[in-house]
Amino acid sequence: MTTGRGHRVSPAVAAAPLEDDNVLSEVLVRLSPELSSLPLASLVCKPWGRLAASASFRRRWRDHHGRPPVLGVFDKHLTSLKFIPAVRSIPAERFSIQVCTGWDTWRVLGCRQGRVLIMNWTLREFLICDPISGDCHRVSFPPDLVDGGQSANGALLSDGEQLVLVDEARARVEARVYSFATGTWGDIISTAEPCHLTSVPVTVVGSRLYCWLTKPPYSFLELNLESQSLALITSPPRANISTCNSQIIPGEDGTVGLTILLYPTIEMWNRNIDSHGVATWVLRKTVVMDNFVDLTSSWAAWDSLLIGYAEDANAILISVFKGTCIRVFTVQLETMQCNRLHGHLLQNFYYPFASFYNAGPSARRILAPVNNDGDAGGAEA
Repeated sequence: MTTGRGHRVSPAVAAAPLEDDNVLSEVLVRLSPELSSLPLASLVCKPWGRLAASASFRRRWRDHHGRPPVLGVFDKHLTSLKFIPAVRSIPAERFSIQVCTGWDTWRVLGCRQGRVLIMNWTLREFLICDPISGDCHRVSFPPDLVDGGQSANGALLSDGEQLVLVDEARARVEARVYSFATGTWGDIISTAEPCHLTSVPVTVVGSRLYCWLTKPPYSFLELNLESQSLALITSPPRANISTCNSQIIPGEDGTVGLTILLYPTIEMWNRNIDSHGVATWVLRKTVVMDNFVDLTSSWAAWDSLLIGYAEDANAILISVFKGTCIRVFTVQLETMQCNRLHGHLLQNFYYPFASFYNAGPSARRILAPVNNDGDAGGAEA
């Protein structure tokens, strides 16, 4: 082998193709999106594992393969988030998170873009955890946020560059956006009439964020980040709509939609806006679950609940049950692919976590209170 000036270079000096990160990245990103692909590749050697665990490679993998699979669900316990894997090859302790060491008041706001968003009222801060890398960041509440806002909701946006908070602490709903670039909270955006939020995780569609409301009934809130405005939206004229069987989802052509579980059917609605700005709900699809769920006909008379939604995978989590006999499934709403989750799951609300799994450092982390020096007291487990 020679250089451009004619000097010979020993073959031992030239890097092998799979030792070049650029070449290796091109190879690994073309692996099958099966759950076991990246973990097995990561075990080949340390350089492969390092590359597969990097944030830049994970973005490339997501761009190449599209929607990630549901790896499992988080279940809230007293001081921790217990992870229940979707497949047995993922150990539960790999993603389970010890959130606090005391009796803090906290709840999960949802999982999005490979991160878990937690609101801790005792410490008055948000926790943004990456279960794959084990990283965790803290954001303090706005100074003027009062204790009455414990029904607040929120979400991470723009691939983790912004944090949106929606609360009802002043007898009306208010929203504000935190920028990680500036480290500051933006101006308050408020509604003109009283509303009451639910604790159901929000749904993000483009530059709009949607929250279920308990008041007014059968409606949800739209936060438009471009126009910095809030608006009320009434759900479709359909009986039996509730947060127990309905989920706000992205609709067609960038609009908002709604899926309604009326087992054994799933309805898919779309909110269309005509050229005059008039909005109407349209039923675009009804799917009979018997066509893709291997259950006997006797299940049709059983009860069902919608117990979670993985926005990244666009998959709902449903529970079909009768007495103590329970079956839990994920249903991908575009392909209607159905997978049963095995584990001790009840009729609770769970937080599905969707991502492309790779081997890497343990994600278990103790998030202890901040000490007087402003340093976190947490440590890797």
